[in-house]
Amino acid sequence: MNLKHLRLLGFDRASHVPFTNQFKVRCSCCETLVIYGVPTHETGCPNAMKECLGCGKYISVSCRFCNECFF
Repeated sequence: MNLKHLRLLGFDRASHVPFTNQFKVRCSCCETLVIYGVPTHETGCPNAMKECLGCGKYISVSCRFCNECFF
């Protein structure tokens, strides 16, 4: 996991802790939580993203496929 990947998942206020291999996981729309090393948003957060089941692009959690894979 790196800062770019956290940002793609919707953690827009995530930051790197200097001189360590750790990150502060934050979101501007909800309170975040890291469970067993997996960063999570609150249910219903508009920033929450996941990978498309068809091609792997990042899309909203309310969708199963992106527009290109759906049609």
